[in-house]
Amino acid sequence: MKKLKILVSAYACSPDQGSEPGVGWNFVNGLGKNHEVSVIVEKRKWETAIANFIKANPKKCENIKFYFIEKRRGKFLRKIWPPSYYWFYRAWQKKAYRLALELDDRENFDLIHQLTMVGYREPGYLWRIDKPFVWGPIGGLENSPWRFLPGLGFKGMVFYSARNIINSWQKRFSIRPKMAAAHEKSILLAASPNGAKIINKLWRRKAEILCEVGQYSTDLIVPQNRTNDEPLKIIWSGLHTPRKNLPLLLKALSLGDYKFELHILGTGEMTKKWKRIAEKLGLSSNCIWYGWLDYKKAIDIFSKGHVFVITSISDLTATVTLEALSYGLPIICLDHCGFAYVVNDKCGIKISVDRPKQAAEDINAGLSKLYNNESLRQLMAKEAIIRARDFQWDIKIERLNKIYSSLTDFSSLGK
Repeated sequence: MKKLKILVSAYACSPDQGSEPGVGWNFVNGLGKNHEVSVIVEKRKWETAIANFIKANPKKCENIKFYFIEKRRGKFLRKIWPPSYYWFYRAWQKKAYRLALELDDRENFDLIHQLTMVGYREPGYLWRIDKPFVWGPIGGLENSPWRFLPGLGFKGMVFYSARNIINSWQKRFSIRPKMAAAHEKSILLAASPNGAKIINKLWRRKAEILCEVGQYSTDLIVPQNRTNDEPLKIIWSGLHTPRKNLPLLLKALSLGDYKFELHILGTGEMTKKWKRIAEKLGLSSNCIWYGWLDYKKAIDIFSKGHVFVITSISDLTATVTLEALSYGLPIICLDHCGFAYVVNDKCGIKISVDRPKQAAEDINAGLSKLYNNESLRQLMAKEAIIRARDFQWDIKIERLNKIYSSLTDFSSLGK
């Protein structure tokens, strides 16, 4: 493999967090095993964690140089007008571009990668540099299913209806994403197959599919057994906001006649309201609300669970999807967003997003099926672990290296 000099824009990048910072860190850390990597990162949020990691593990970052730029913040303005976040984020991207020009003059990079944040709205400005360019994984392209919005409550319905309208407008008319996608020597990475279809429709470009989240080894995991008289231990995890849509699962469980425990991780603005819904449906005694837990405690709950349920109507993939699979938890999820790609028919049950009432009935049917057929649940648990291995970071980085090679080799031929 040819060793490349790579410049990565990773606004969010941290060794001790999941979600976007974890995506940035795991990609960068993997690339550093084979290439010389320069990374531009936001300073205030992520510098301390990165500096501490390098101090404790100097050899793991021998091929990686980090450059930090602080983003201005307008917290008060954001409370009044949340989309103002992008004004400050765009200004940070402009600073990153100016720094990238300086670094390229000095290092003469072989390739440039716009990595995080993964949303399509802000592709940065590094595509302006005349070098082979990779953008992605790209997400945020899918709208929330309209029929599910009334079930989010008034605030959630208004917010996500507005988001759908704005998202549809931005996908069609935003200029810089189109310009970034049109870069002559570039490869676009879509976080999901549906994202790739939307990219092709919007920008007339074929995109490689590379899920934004990854997983480490699952070789030592043994799925949990459930005895006949034991309740089905259902795990649900996430920020308690309208889009996570926990009431859909609560409604589904109110239809069932099987024994269950619902283990709910996370907290947020909807926690009190969701607890009231659980009480109204007669489910309070079945629900265990943990709030936010540290990683070890959360994983202990996962390892003792029987099935994981995802009800979100607006997400990309979510790290927790692979965490659940890696611990042998079959997944029941909506056939939507990135988790619909990760979860297949061997390791989970995907629920149509045509009608909310039918979705609740189908979730209940899926849970009932797993409760009454432990052999099937065990088979799906083993397949869940196998599926998680498909998304191991080593495999993803190997694939990305091949993408890099195809782009740089082609660019060299064109000179």
